[in-house]
Amino acid sequence: MKAKIKVILTAFIGLLILACSPEEDVELDSRLPVKQPIDPSTQPNELNKELIIYGELEEGNMPSAKNPDQIKITVSISSALITNDNFLFLPFAFDSNDQLKGIYIEVAGAQEHWNAPVELVDPADNSFAVAIGIPSFIQKGDFVVSYSIYDQNNNVSEKQSINVSIVDSENRCGNGQSFPRVNGQDGITVKTYDMGDFPGVVNISYFMYTQKDRMDIRYNGEWVASTSPVLLEGGQAPPFKLCREASPADGFVSSGGSFSIPYDPQISREISIYVSGCLEGGTLWFFDVNCPEGGNPNPPANTVCDNGQLQDVYDPSHENYHIYPKEGDELSTVICDPNTNPDCTVSSVFNAMLQQSNFIAPTPDNSPVEDCKLTWVEILTPTNPVISKINYFENSVTNYTMANQVDNYGFERSHLLHPGKVTRTVELVDGKVVVSTKGEGTGWAASINTFFSKTVWKNVDEDLKEYYNQ
Repeated sequence: MKAKIKVILTAFIGLLILACSPEEDVELDSRLPVKQPIDPSTQPNELNKELIIYGELEEGNMPSAKNPDQIKITVSISSALITNDNFLFLPFAFDSNDQLKGIYIEVAGAQEHWNAPVELVDPADNSFAVAIGIPSFIQKGDFVVSYSIYDQNNNVSEKQSINVSIVDSENRCGNGQSFPRVNGQDGITVKTYDMGDFPGVVNISYFMYTQKDRMDIRYNGEWVASTSPVLLEGGQAPPFKLCREASPADGFVSSGGSFSIPYDPQISREISIYVSGCLEGGTLWFFDVNCPEGGNPNPPANTVCDNGQLQDVYDPSHENYHIYPKEGDELSTVICDPNTNPDCTVSSVFNAMLQQSNFIAPTPDNSPVEDCKLTWVEILTPTNPVISKINYFENSVTNYTMANQVDNYGFERSHLLHPGKVTRTVELVDGKVVVSTKGEGTGWAASINTFFSKTVWKNVDEDLKEYYNQ
């Protein structure tokens, strides 16, 4: 039994996007809307059937590779994070001796697969993206999408897979909370935010490291902001680029900036942010989202030790903005190896780090670390005040610089690098327990801070390492 649903086909130079829209009628398998929620982690068949894809749903698993030397997927992404009621854009590049004809898609564990036709605007194109609609009734969870492409002679490429995580829409405005920072790398991230009941201006700031990345923002069914000089049109999807090819002309930037989006809950409550990390370059990025300013009688409270002076978010476009280590660099030290020391764990090292304040900062203070404790650290001078916030969930401690604090001699002191913060995290990397350090701020001595960071924190690391392994 067949029925008609509406789709749109939007083409780019070198990029084919398949997506749903009101412009063109095609025949697809009929599926009644499912009212019950679907758990993507445990219901692969149900999920597979309810994906919104331009194509036919066919019985059985997708065909195996056939003459894969004739057609190959050369570049793909391995992971994506998305909220439901959005499109997952699946980009990749390919190499084929014959004209590309279609793509097979299936959710791992499903008993059916999708067969979607591909019609390139330019036969010479060697990259495109498929848009996979994720309905609103798909719950939070993880799943794997596998896909392969085939040509007009029915040669089939080797299968590729992408790990997909569906996350909840963020909803914190109006109840005194703030949104956490979002960090990412290559691949695709789509985050949706419910901005609450009060109108105002939503400020979104971002920072792309050395490798270039792209951000696009969607509100009320339209693209309203972008790092690209030209906004996408309604049915278009963000393009993807290899890091070596990405340029500001395509919207891929290596800098910081911000957007201000007028928000009215009577028009729409949700803002979606799409970040496209360039591929094959080890890229990194982050962004911060603030609740609407101007009409909220209960704005987000300061959540850092109830101290209005502590600054957790910094403007990447500020002239003194700095962050370390730089992309591609490391500022970490191996503390122990579980392969040679069975007692070596992340929790044991983190607990050791909390035993003395000189393990979280360059200070002569060797008293235990306490949540929201004031500590005087040595950064060029011995009288730089910081307040330390412990995050037991992430095994980290963040030191926030302070200003106008009275020292033990009655003198008012300010941290030379204020405003800024440094986070010390204990984590498992390549099978070993390490302590890593990340700093950020807009203090006046940005170049000094960055230059001396490795020397300063390496010494602190070595003190912790010696203490733990004694």
